[in-house]
Amino acid sequence: MKGNALLTGAFILARRWRRAAATCRRAAAVRLTLLLLAGVIAGLIAAACADEPPPANTISAGKAHTCGIRNDGRVECWGSNEYGQSRAPNGEFRSVSAGFSHTCGVRTDGRVECWGNDRHGQTRAPDGEFRAVSAGGFHNCGVSADGRVYCWGDNRYRQALAPVGKFQAVSAGNRHTCGVLLDGSVYCWGDNLYKQARAPGGKFLAVSAGDRHTCGVLTDRSVDCWGSSEYGKTLGPGGAFRVVSGGSNRTCWVRTDGIVECWGSNGQDLSRPPGGEFLAVSSGSNHTCWVRTGGMVECWGSDGQGQSRAPV
Repeated sequence: MKGNALLTGAFILARRWRRAAATCRRAAAVRLTLLLLAGVIAGLIAAACADEPPPANTISAGKAHTCGIRNDGRVECWGSNEYGQSRAPNGEFRSVSAGFSHTCGVRTDGRVECWGNDRHGQTRAPDGEFRAVSAGGFHNCGVSADGRVYCWGDNRYRQALAPVGKFQAVSAGNRHTCGVLLDGSVYCWGDNLYKQARAPGGKFLAVSAGDRHTCGVLTDRSVDCWGSSEYGKTLGPGGAFRVVSGGSNRTCWVRTDGIVECWGSNGQDLSRPPGGEFLAVSSGSNHTCWVRTGGMVECWGSDGQGQSRAPV
């Protein structure tokens, strides 16, 4: 009996040990899962809190019209519609860019669609998947899924003659184009009468081609501009910036603290932006629009075609 009792006790202890071991294994698995989740969450928080430029392609000011993307992905445009540039197609888009009298956008599946003035073939977008598109005066350029740049439309100044190479961003100006290569250097092509296509050295995060000048944000968050300095539009202030937008006769930036600053021509108070914090800004020909941190769109400047009357 004593032996049986000991045997029975041993079985009981062994069963309890197996249960305890299983519990420990489950606890270890749960602990590992929690650690992995904590790492993922920490990564997401770090990405969200990183000082990276917010999407600046949710609002775009053209010559006399403006387009923006609503939260549901629909494009809405206002202002001049002489060529149908404000008659946005149905469907969801992830970016939009307003040119002189036409507009282009990248749909959620990567296809580019353009509408408006097609005098130079600027609304005849190529096939393929694109990450971004930029509408200039009468031409457009886009970055394909594999990093190559494709341009179409007016090419009288060779502004649509895209170079070979892999790019992370591109910006089409009036008669010239600039892009940021994968290594952070900027390369420009097209009209160079005012040296707007003579890019400086350095590593850039973003670039914006205006009418006759170009500006960019370097990796240290400082700004650099080149080309026509008429109205002082290339004389940027010091400080740290995350978004840049070159218009016709002025340039606007969003500081890392969300404050907007503009310089250049101050006609219609274009270089006197309102106070508050902003996510994005876009300078058109004679008006400027921005997106506040709460998502509200506001515009100031010329409103002869209703281009500054942002919808609610």
